[in-house]
Amino acid sequence: MINSMVLLAASTDPLGDLVGIVLWIARTLLLIIGGGGGLIMIVKGKTDENPKFIYEGLGAIAGAGVMFAATFAVASIFK
Repeated sequence: MINSMVLLAASTDPLGDLVGIVLWIARTLLLIIGGGGGLIMIVKGKTDENPKFIYEGLGAIAGAGVMFAATFAVASIFK
């Protein structure tokens, strides 16, 4: 039989937990700042009939999406 304390000690990963929490905070900020800012730029471009703002808003949303996905790759490094 394996000692239960050994299993408990082996299953805890404080650094991994901390990294997970920090990355979820970063993901939330990316969605709020990148996604929200991009949506605002798209709406501003539509109302002003300025396609430059529309494309910049789409770029901001796409960039935020790429960085959001990259946080999952970074999290897998610490597992």
